[in-house]
Amino acid sequence: MKKALFLLFSVFALSEAMAQIYTYPGLAKQFTTSYSVGTARMQALGGSHSAIGADLSSISGNPAGLGFYTRSEVNISFASTNVRTKSSYLSTSDEASDSEIQMPTLGMVISSTNLSGGDWHGSFGFGYSRQAIFIQPIQVSGTNNRSSLLDSFIEKANDKGATGASLDEEYDSYAGTASSAEALAYQSYLINPNSVTGGAPFERFQPLLPTDQYGAATNTGALTSWDFAYGASYQDKFYLGAALHFSRINSSSSTTWEDEFLGAKNVAGFQYAETLLTNGSGIALSLGGIYKVNSSLRLSLAFKSPTYYDQMNETYNARLFPNVIGIPAIGSTGNPITITKVNPIRLTTNEFTYQFLSPLKVSGGLAFFFSKKGFITADLEYVGYGSMKVSSTELGGSANQSFQTKYNGQISRNFEGALNVKVGSEIRVTPSISLRGGAAMFGSGYAQSYDSIDRNAFQFSGGIGYRKTNFYIDLTAIRRTQKDAYTPYTLKNTADFSSATLDLTSTQFMLGGGVYF
Repeated sequence: MKKALFLLFSVFALSEAMAQIYTYPGLAKQFTTSYSVGTARMQALGGSHSAIGADLSSISGNPAGLGFYTRSEVNISFASTNVRTKSSYLSTSDEASDSEIQMPTLGMVISSTNLSGGDWHGSFGFGYSRQAIFIQPIQVSGTNNRSSLLDSFIEKANDKGATGASLDEEYDSYAGTASSAEALAYQSYLINPNSVTGGAPFERFQPLLPTDQYGAATNTGALTSWDFAYGASYQDKFYLGAALHFSRINSSSSTTWEDEFLGAKNVAGFQYAETLLTNGSGIALSLGGIYKVNSSLRLSLAFKSPTYYDQMNETYNARLFPNVIGIPAIGSTGNPITITKVNPIRLTTNEFTYQFLSPLKVSGGLAFFFSKKGFITADLEYVGYGSMKVSSTELGGSANQSFQTKYNGQISRNFEGALNVKVGSEIRVTPSISLRGGAAMFGSGYAQSYDSIDRNAFQFSGGIGYRKTNFYIDLTAIRRTQKDAYTPYTLKNTADFSSATLDLTSTQFMLGGGVYF
């Protein structure tokens, strides 16, 4: 445990800090934000497919579309996605990128003949779909003349009324781990208690030095779903469908933050690394309908219930790597000593389980067909981000109620319902070849009071398809742009910390195909 006495320096104001990407409202938004999904053909149309039908996308989208099938089908698709992030932090620009290969769809539709020999016929479909990927690489750097991440640790220690003795109690000398970030900083000789109080206000060495800051974040994982759906047609005029969706979230988020104190005499700097692993399974129901007004016009309506995740399991780890020059202290013999090496210290691994309710989705669409020459289609989708909920039966009783009050209150304040608008068109160039194009705007879901950043995402897509009697092949390209922000830490005085502005660009190439039987 830390027992040495230190030279003490000036004090920073009180605060409470928390890493941006590890708040439950932020995670809820990340785990539920999806863009155009489905087969290569439908993604080329901007994801607008609720009124089209006879496509594997109906299984995870509007299940009524299965009623259009007159023969069975097997489909598979592959995609290569590249995500690039440009950042600006403290007037310094950086760029990071990441790539991944996925399998967006895999499934089968089994078409039946007329049911009961009458006006009804239908199809059963099942498949795998990738609803969202969590790739978002971030790299930031800049020189900060007002604060360090250490100031957030100081504010946390001050807020809970910590003392040097209490932070010693949060350190396990046998395991070499601490139970809080502020205890990590204290045991690493990076923050010190007040010499008079033995506790708050905590201080750090030479707090007014310019600080070179470097940060990086990597996010990987996906929201996937196994979908089982049935769609039926009545007199080839009314189409109804229902589906069950068994979703799975697997996410890994890692951040590294490094501060270097320019002109330092005692502490040269440090590096702080965090990792959060999350996984959970959920279930949802969707219902849909399509009405064929005439041979040219179709109208659709679909509803997807909130997905209930009964058990979201998370594992959080962090490690602090101090870089000291020479820290003055009093040794065990009572004589002055200088500490020149401090070993890294780990945070005690934290495992936690909670429940999560995703937002409901309601969509309506239309498709207008120009005989066999092609069609235009459009969808309008509402996503109720403000209705997301988290809870934890692991906490139980009043602790669970406090957990819900805190984080669900933040969700309702920070998020609101969003509208997604998708349009697309397909033109048949020859009996076998079709050209497609689409555009979409995805509402951010952030409340206007959250900040001034316009986080709406804009997407453009295009593709080509080749179809014969028994098989087809589709190739699609998708490009999406969006703005966002990254705040590595916060302080009570908003003038003392900074956020990075982000420009996100995603480029995807998708190849899909299938056979009829």
